Amino acid sequence: MSRSRILRIQTALLAALLLSITGVSGQTAPAQAGGPATRTFMWTFERDGRSGWLVGSLHLLTKADYPLPKAMEDAFARADTLVEEIDIGEASSPALTALILSKAMYAGGKTLSAEVSKDTHARLSGWLARSGLTAAPFELMKPWMVSMTIQTLALQQLGFDPSLGLDKHFQDAAARAGKAFIALETAAQQIDYLDQLSPRTQDLMLRETVDTLEKDLAEVKTLAAAWRAGDAATVERLAVASMSDAPEVYRSLLVDRNHRWMPAIEGCASSRRCFVVVGAAHLVGPDGLVALLRQQGYRVEQQ
Repeated sequence: MSRSRILRIQTALLAALLLSITGVSGQTAPAQAGGPATRTFMWTFERDGRSGWLVGSLHLLTKADYPLPKAMEDAFARADTLVEEIDIGEASSPALTALILSKAMYAGGKTLSAEVSKDTHARLSGWLARSGLTAAPFELMKPWMVSMTIQTLALQQLGFDPSLGLDKHFQDAAARAGKAFIALETAAQQIDYLDQLSPRTQDLMLRETVDTLEKDLAEVKTLAAAWRAGDAATVERLAVASMSDAPEVYRSLLVDRNHRWMPAIEGCASSRRCFVVVGAAHLVGPDGLVALLRQQGYRVEQQ
């Protein structure tokens, strides 16, 4: 299983959770009128009077990504209800933060060095030493948490910031405008998707994070550029199609969740103008929400 085949999915899924785990704070860039109209990573969907907008999110963005495209901000202004993966406010509660950390950290005397292969631990130790990071705090983390932590630290060094993520931007805007809000799942559920991965998969995930982080970060920048251009084909290639040899991750993090979300999305659209914001990888590919809506008879068009 190639490490690069799962990095984008992890990044898209889990960056918002870091808002609660690390206590990241900050203000999103103010919304302003965007530049010339271009294709965005947003689709309209409509069937029998039911309609709404489906937006693919990157949970970490840079200051350069704002202002957002005018078409996206205009659609949000017309919507009655915002639908997102999780409620970031709920995810910031001390009780939930404690629950998440209880899942991400070892208990009962277990340590990372005893739970992963010697080869994986040696590669991690070398990477931490070269990066000037102390190894001791990572010994108490489960492999998926170590992988997520070093990915996020590296992304933040490139200017990607959870406080500038699309989810946070629109949740803050919805709160200011008094719009209704629907969460499709909880932060604890999202953590479970990784915590329930097999030990072997977690070991591979961590080893390949260390081995290919520099290459993967370059691909994240490519992914972000494709998102900005509304290039769904490139996002699909980087975030979905290349996961064919990681079926456990693909089904757990994408397919099953997309199917669980569909009733809530359709239910919202039946009575309200809904603006749905979920990770960009959830929209594209044969099991993406765009394809699922079309299978249900909706007319879906990229904007």
